[in-house]
Amino acid sequence: MAIRLHAITLADAHLELPGLGGGAGKLTETETHAGNGLGVSLVPFRDLCAIVSDQAGFVLDERMNPSDVDRHRSIVDAVFQRAPVVPAPVGVVFRGPDVLKRWMELHYVSLSGALEFVEDRVVARVHISRADGKAGDEEAGADLAADATESFRALRRNAVASLPLRLEKVTGLMLSASFLIERDLWKDFLRAMQEQHEAHHKLRFEITGPWAPYDFVRMQFGG
Repeated sequence: MAIRLHAITLADAHLELPGLGGGAGKLTETETHAGNGLGVSLVPFRDLCAIVSDQAGFVLDERMNPSDVDRHRSIVDAVFQRAPVVPAPVGVVFRGPDVLKRWMELHYVSLSGALEFVEDRVVARVHISRADGKAGDEEAGADLAADATESFRALRRNAVASLPLRLEKVTGLMLSASFLIERDLWKDFLRAMQEQHEAHHKLRFEITGPWAPYDFVRMQFGG
């Protein structure tokens, strides 16, 4: 039976994932806990461990439905609360555990380095919009870009790394960025964002997180 990859974590994490009704199931190699509400199992390789679930067949589903995305995110976030995690893209399927282990062996150094990089770090996504901006107001969009760039530059001083996510292209009145932050410094980042809000009254700041490092890791497949 094929398996779907959700994430890579450390084999010694001793994961206990929350179950339905508040229970917990401790996962062991190739043991699936459907009763924990996640239906996942572990595939270890050296000091790494893959979080997987059963897949009906080795088929690439290009039309992932929202429930699949939500389940994948729930699994990644459950691991993230307990251990460093490298999330896989939604819908990655392997023919079986042996194939997955060969892939983990091939990318062992990169996966280990990625886990080391994100350990004890969380992600904040920050969205900045102009409070009084109107659709089609190109001047307001230009003002937002200048002020938001200044704010993002200031926020980067409180982060390990950052990535621009998107510009709302229709009106130009929304900018977004992702920041990788030391877990212990989350409150410091929130204070830094409040300072930017106070310095730029015409901007509206929205923050979400802490998230797993979805934006800061990339897995290599194929070839």
